[in-house]
Amino acid sequence: MSDPIATVVIPNYNGLRFLPRLMASLAAQSDRRFVVTVVDDCSTDESAAWLKANQPGVRLIENPKNLGFAGSCNAGMRAATTPLVVLLNNDTHLDENWFAAGVSPFDDPNVGSVASLVLLAEAPHPIDTAGDVYSVAGGALKRNHLMPRESAENLSAGAFSPCGASAFYRRAAVAGVGYLDERFESYYEDVDLGFRLAWAGYRCAFARASICYHHLSASYKPTSRKYHLNSSRNAEIVWWSHLPRRMRRRFLPAHMAFLLFQCLNKVIQGQGLAFIAGKWQVLRHLEHIREKRRANAAIARATDEQIEALLVRDWWGLHVRPRLSKVYRWMGRG
Repeated sequence: MSDPIATVVIPNYNGLRFLPRLMASLAAQSDRRFVVTVVDDCSTDESAAWLKANQPGVRLIENPKNLGFAGSCNAGMRAATTPLVVLLNNDTHLDENWFAAGVSPFDDPNVGSVASLVLLAEAPHPIDTAGDVYSVAGGALKRNHLMPRESAENLSAGAFSPCGASAFYRRAAVAGVGYLDERFESYYEDVDLGFRLAWAGYRCAFARASICYHHLSASYKPTSRKYHLNSSRNAEIVWWSHLPRRMRRRFLPAHMAFLLFQCLNKVIQGQGLAFIAGKWQVLRHLEHIREKRRANAAIARATDEQIEALLVRDWWGLHVRPRLSKVYRWMGRG
């Protein structure tokens, strides 16, 4: 086999039920120029023992304490020595051309990351994400989420950032801007890294032939308080950290209107207190936000205008109108 060009990093917490199929799909890749590192985050389901007994070619890192998603990903990325690193959820399996298609865009030195086409594992395999999009109001969304997989054919060849379920990175680029923010723990950590890479002048490509199948929210349930609290806190940190001052002033009314809509939506879902608690926690992160702004200034190769061009300005159409349409349809059926 040729020398590896990438390290596939799989953070694992109690994912034994998914690992056999995932490992089989990695072994079946048409391009095998990669090594696999599994970072086990104190699992209690014998994941580590199974890997040792059945996957001798896999490097296993066992965390001495639970580090969470971002911390486990960072442990694997820091241990890598290959030019590329790939973050891959443990609750996934892969098309045979996933790796070959995912590394192809790195022929362009300006590409810092690549987003796979992530499909839901259950038939008929609608899209989970075709890369992340981010609005001026401060919300990130999975592109084409729950749309038919065929709709990916009409998407542009770029995204704002890759979803952490299957994300290819240029290792030197990530090392230059900093790894995943471990204070986030989970949610928005991939968007935060996407912003830093954008400020450093890198772009994110979308590889529609790099297909990954994902068992959505197998590790964290979207109905949990932790999901809503972390998302609420981290989304606010990202907006205040990465939008330049001119854009914050310009789009603050949109941001506040979006927060009001989000809060009402969370109250309807029964998660209003978790949402508010997440926003309240941002007050503990004010110095953290200032640190991020200073870090952006130190690495910045992109202009404010170039960053703005990456963001969706029609935040109402992106975030609000689809939800209102669902409400109208529900009312019509009543």
